[in-house]
Amino acid sequence: MDTGFDPAWTDTIEPAEVYKHDARSRVWRIDAPDGRSFVIKRFEFNPIRQALGQLLRVHPGMREIKQTRLLIDRGIPVVPIVASGTQRRGGGVFFWLATPYVGKSVFNLLYHGDLSDAERRAAVLDGVGRLTGELIAEGFFNRDHKASNILIDAEGKPLLIDCGAVRWHGGKTDSRRMLTNLTANLAEAGATDADLDRVVWASETNPG
Repeated sequence: MDTGFDPAWTDTIEPAEVYKHDARSRVWRIDAPDGRSFVIKRFEFNPIRQALGQLLRVHPGMREIKQTRLLIDRGIPVVPIVASGTQRRGGGVFFWLATPYVGKSVFNLLYHGDLSDAERRAAVLDGVGRLTGELIAEGFFNRDHKASNILIDAEGKPLLIDCGAVRWHGGKTDSRRMLTNLTANLAEAGATDADLDRVVWASETNPG
């Protein structure tokens, strides 16, 4: 299947925006020649360890692909991974993933004041809560469930990214922990107490 992504673009197209760059990974957006945009995540920790992890099939990028597919199969709205590969680095590799660009994160929207419209703000927060409720109802715990890992597409729909930390949850404790992590991150972005109450209410009363 043609995903529309050319692996050469990881090197040949200058970033339109860089979202993250640290010792573990680099995440950036490119604008392809055909007008589509993609987000590339490249793992940048020790390349020898990455090559070994790929050989043993325990690389975090491989887990991210696996968990993303699992969530999609269970009907959870997730940004799909459309391409993956490696780049040689000395005696090892850098593993990369590519997803279509769908929109800004909830954290970004709140932090930069892009949710000042009360109706849109309520709809986004309700969507975030419902998405969280869907995860819980399907038996999932996302250790990295936060506003910066939930994107809002052009139609206002929330979608998950960075799903490598998703696993089966161990009950109410994990569910509460996921909500606590999410609301703390939302508060950092500028969410009010009323906003947080709305997210929690939506997660508990509107799963799915």
